[in-house]
Amino acid sequence: MRISLLALTVILSVLMVLSLRGGAQTLQDLPVARGSVASPIVAELFTSQGCSSCPPAEKLFAELAERDDLIILEWHVDYWDTLIHGRAGAWKDPYSSAAYTARQRQYNRALRRTGSVYTPQAVINGSSESVGSRRADVEAILTPARHATTEIEITAHNDALQVKIGALSAPLARPAEIYQVTLLPEQSTSVPRGENRGVRLFSRNVVLDMAQIGSYTGDAVSLEVLPPREGQTCAVIIQEKRGNRLGPILGAQYCS
Repeated sequence: MRISLLALTVILSVLMVLSLRGGAQTLQDLPVARGSVASPIVAELFTSQGCSSCPPAEKLFAELAERDDLIILEWHVDYWDTLIHGRAGAWKDPYSSAAYTARQRQYNRALRRTGSVYTPQAVINGSSESVGSRRADVEAILTPARHATTEIEITAHNDALQVKIGALSAPLARPAEIYQVTLLPEQSTSVPRGENRGVRLFSRNVVLDMAQIGSYTGDAVSLEVLPPREGQTCAVIIQEKRGNRLGPILGAQYCS
């Protein structure tokens, strides 16, 4: 009986440690960061124009967008679009997408062990999360990734963008995915209906589109992508993914 109880205690302890580490970090063994960090910190905000608690988070992330060491991505989810708020009615966020809601659920499966979601939610480096409007909580996790990241260099080349990605210190057990994320640098909306009726909202780096442009094994790679349209910008991110869970971001850079 003593041996069984000891074995059970060990198992529970291991499970607790894995839970505290966060699901994203356990998707695969990644090289440990050593020395200087090559990539900026990626700060993502999941929000909606129909969410009355979201404007403070969008204001915070607009301030964070001024920092040179951060990549800011603002994803507008769609589950607020059909909610009716009495006489204020419903408001469909023009930047919302079911794909962005799916991305948020993939994070929450990895980080919170649940498919449930909430707004505003901040996700940092694909490996930690907090309420997006709580400045102290967000700033506390705005730290360089513990895993190794790689440098991404993006330059204009004829009518395309040349993307050069450096090598990691060790190969990945499974390839990660390379994405180009199209962004609207600045946006303002006067919301006529819904929970934010009468409020004018200001946002930075609103995601308009996300497309996979390649895969990454840890070796250096070079590829070309189309530049964003006038009035838009973009970012390139490398991220691990397994099934319906998203993992850490291994590299990121703005297109300009």
